[in-house]
Amino acid sequence: MKHHLYSKKLAALIAVFLMVSWISFGQDRKVSGTVLDDKGQGIPGASVLLKGTTTGTTSDVNGSFSINVKNNSSELQVSSVGYLTKSVAVGSQASVKVILAEDVSQLNEVVVTGYTAQRKKDITGAVAVVGSKELTALPAASVTQMLQGRASGVTVGNDNSPGGGTMVRVRGFGSINNNSPLYIIDGVPTQGTLNQINPNDIESMQVLKDASAASIYGARAANGVVIITTKRGGEGEPKINFDMYTGTQTVGKTLDLLNTQELGRFYYESEIGAGKPAGTSPSAQYRFDPSGNQTIADYIYPNVYGDLPANYTYTNDIADPALGKTAFNITKANKQGTDWQHEIFGPAKISNYQIGATGGSKYGKYAISGSYFNQDGILKYTSYKRYSIRANTEFTRGNLTFGENFTVSYDARVGVPSGNNSESNPITFAIRVQPIIPVFDITGGPRGLGGTNTSDLNGFAGSRGSNLGNAPNPLARQWREKDNITYGTHMFGNVFLEYKILKDLKFRTSLGFEYNNSNFSQYLNRDIEAAEPRSANSLTVYNNYDRAITWYNTLTYNKTIGDHTIGVLAGTEAVSTYSFGFNAARSNFAFDDMTYRYLNMGSAAGLSNAGSGALITALYSQFAKANYSYKDIFLADFTIRRDGSSRFSPAYRYGVFPAFSLGVRLTELSFMKDLTFLNDLKVRGGWGKTGNQLIPNVYNAYTLFVPDPNNNAYDISGSGSSIAPGFDISQFGNTSGRWETNTSTNIGFDASMLNNRLDVNFDWYTRTTSDMLTQVPIPKTGGTASIPYVNIGEVNNTGIDLNVTWRDKIGDFRYSVSGQYSQYKNNVVKLNDDPKASIFGYSTRLPAISVTKAGLPISSFYGYVIDGLFDTQAEVDSWAKFGSYNKIGRFKFRDVNGDGVITAADKTIIGNPHPDFTYGLNLSLGYKNWDLAVFVQGVQGNEIFNYSKFWTDFNTFQGNRSKDMLYRSWRAPGDGSILPRLDSNDGTSQQISSYFVEDGSYTRIKNVQLTYNFPKSILNRLKLSSVQVYVQGQNLFTFTKYKGLDPEINLRNAGGDNTDIHMGIDEGAFPTAKSYNVGLRVGF
Repeated sequence: MKHHLYSKKLAALIAVFLMVSWISFGQDRKVSGTVLDDKGQGIPGASVLLKGTTTGTTSDVNGSFSINVKNNSSELQVSSVGYLTKSVAVGSQASVKVILAEDVSQLNEVVVTGYTAQRKKDITGAVAVVGSKELTALPAASVTQMLQGRASGVTVGNDNSPGGGTMVRVRGFGSINNNSPLYIIDGVPTQGTLNQINPNDIESMQVLKDASAASIYGARAANGVVIITTKRGGEGEPKINFDMYTGTQTVGKTLDLLNTQELGRFYYESEIGAGKPAGTSPSAQYRFDPSGNQTIADYIYPNVYGDLPANYTYTNDIADPALGKTAFNITKANKQGTDWQHEIFGPAKISNYQIGATGGSKYGKYAISGSYFNQDGILKYTSYKRYSIRANTEFTRGNLTFGENFTVSYDARVGVPSGNNSESNPITFAIRVQPIIPVFDITGGPRGLGGTNTSDLNGFAGSRGSNLGNAPNPLARQWREKDNITYGTHMFGNVFLEYKILKDLKFRTSLGFEYNNSNFSQYLNRDIEAAEPRSANSLTVYNNYDRAITWYNTLTYNKTIGDHTIGVLAGTEAVSTYSFGFNAARSNFAFDDMTYRYLNMGSAAGLSNAGSGALITALYSQFAKANYSYKDIFLADFTIRRDGSSRFSPAYRYGVFPAFSLGVRLTELSFMKDLTFLNDLKVRGGWGKTGNQLIPNVYNAYTLFVPDPNNNAYDISGSGSSIAPGFDISQFGNTSGRWETNTSTNIGFDASMLNNRLDVNFDWYTRTTSDMLTQVPIPKTGGTASIPYVNIGEVNNTGIDLNVTWRDKIGDFRYSVSGQYSQYKNNVVKLNDDPKASIFGYSTRLPAISVTKAGLPISSFYGYVIDGLFDTQAEVDSWAKFGSYNKIGRFKFRDVNGDGVITAADKTIIGNPHPDFTYGLNLSLGYKNWDLAVFVQGVQGNEIFNYSKFWTDFNTFQGNRSKDMLYRSWRAPGDGSILPRLDSNDGTSQQISSYFVEDGSYTRIKNVQLTYNFPKSILNRLKLSSVQVYVQGQNLFTFTKYKGLDPEINLRNAGGDNTDIHMGIDEGAFPTAKSYNVGLRVGF
């Protein structure tokens, strides 16, 4: 009996064991698989989730994964960023292949919009998103260059010199002060040049264009906000990527100038035009007989026809007492002519190398990278090198996440001597210096350039001689200043902590920092060959330091209750900045050797130093934001921010900036359901206010005093032998100064249609800057101190932004076409209470060229209007008098006010630097493993003031001239001439006039890139996840009527204060280079 009972128990136990084993087997069955894209390439980092559970994994670098499933009815949900989520029934399969389709609409993409993130489909403000694919399509030296033509409403102007600045403007120009946007990099604000950031580290950029989107940043958001998110690690095995490209750059265009014989002919005809007899010698280097036959000197220093006198010797010592008498840096005449533009420009190398790694698990993620960028400028001896390291990490333990984002970079830049877009730089000198001057004197130049001169800094030819003008040898400047390097060290990043208090409630704190330090040593040596030589060498050392600390804390609550989704954000932020700069100089160094270039080696007699004092600012803010969505149909967004700035007095320190936006997804409404061609249609509108605190003077609120012993001192003791130094007022303060306020209204829609193949985004906006800070003149009896900025001006911008994208796939052929179109109209409503008030731009050799006044756009060109040329004496007699200027063959200056006399009162608006519209076109074609990308960018309707014509088309100093001046100056009625008759006595024609104003419109083939993706069969053999090779051409063709070097004219100092009042003026700008590159991308 007992044995029978034991047997029954054993049988029952075995049955239970078998049942448990069967159940366990059903739960633990392992399924493997591969996640592929539509090209058959593995997708690394794809999320594979067992539907209805929290069980999941991620694919490895080859797209492979394995996961335990419960039973045959289990389903896998597979997703990856940029692809449509797909559900796959497991069934009895032991292995599954999942092909994800590209998410062409990207509506569910999550984008950062300020302290938090939203789905793209839920955004109701004006936000432009530029993704990683678009960013990497065009290798660029600067992050901001990657925005050009990619985002509607964003204007980008490039400095073009290696390591140079970039001008970015969002929806026009809202102020005469600084119009640069605020940049947010991984939550940390900056308004610098961003050159320290490696573009390949960027994952995405979002541009917050209207106040409803940008007002969360309040006082700094009036000019728009650019949010930059760097690459992050993901769950899965480590992924290592290597990326490189290398190539060459060339100058695209040069000006058409005269050669030596032509310049002599020009001088001669100008003398004849001035009434001098035939056979007149116009300069020491040219002789003409009565028949007009030309003879050119054999030497220009000394000026000799024939052989040199036997007692003449060579010297390169500027202190030689015989210099200019019997000793010379002997220079032969270049009778064919030196092409100076060819001499200063040349092919230049560019290369970039980067390696990075990403990976992690649900407990920790990382992304690290290191890069080296090296660009030589097409202007010889200019260059830029950057070394950068970036590390992003985050770690999660329970409800706590801790992480950091950190970049450190070191760069070295040799800029354009005397600065870009300057009349004193080599680009301008190359069009001014006479072609009869060779590059080198009889020694052939410095040894470093293949010559025999005993000095490595001498041996250059120059304008030291009779009638050779004052333009120095530009290549000599470049060569001698090639070791004047600006070294920079930059650190940028933050540490953050996030804690999930409740399921829907999170707390986040972030401490961010920015540190920049630069050192520039400028050594200028004696230049014996120059007409205006430096009598002594000198060294000036500049050091600048700045840092910013940002600390913000936020609480975020997100909750879905039935059909209602609510998101609430509240936070505080504190920003502290400090900057300081100083310089010191000495001169009369005994030697020019590099190892001797230290301040202590110079003479104490040449000692100077300067330090203007630190600039210290602080900003404290509170902000809140609420989002609401009902069934994804009705959307609302409300924002408010309160900022307090140290730039204003306590009574006006705080400003409040509210905003809201509303949206309706019409395709979710029942009456729209039958419109099957519409996949998604959202209409939206918003209103809000933002502020601008970027006035040129951070201490505008305060009256400042400085020590001034020369004018303010007194013998208080009465000793008669000593004085007590006093202080003098240096600045009048404005205690009533407050924020510039930008009020913006935006109405737009986002549509996706025809099975998500067509996307259309449209925005109309108007934004008005009120209380614009401007300087109002005060009576001279008030004193000579600096005038404060007061709130009185108003500027309006109205415009539209349009993005249209079409994409499709036909078999193995895929393509997409996207276009961006933007236009804005800028208008100064008022500057102050005087409707005739004007603010002029910078003066050059000419008076101020631009003017800003009510009823006009900022920085309109201001001068005389030219109505052609006088052909007959009758025209001269009937025209308004202009002193003794009016003659046959000269300009007809318009009598604007009709008083019969040409005076300064006849100056008027002669041009507008603002474009009618800008545009970009992106074309992408793909067939199997091949991809072709073409990017076209352009500007239409803007005008450029070609200041270079001041030097080349008129009697300005003794220098070279344009072909137009010799061949298209007036000779007879109806001869198609565009310039006045040649006359060496004509010193009036070069007045600021409409002659200088040209159409600046252009269309540029910005990028053409052909890429080959290695097939999976080869990758498997190589044990690589991806390999791409590409060839690329940048700026291959430019279509423009502009006669200057390049129609892409930037500001004098991109990113600086008050530079927008002098825009669109070409003073010798660095031209855009054509480049030809080959590149390689490898994923391990």
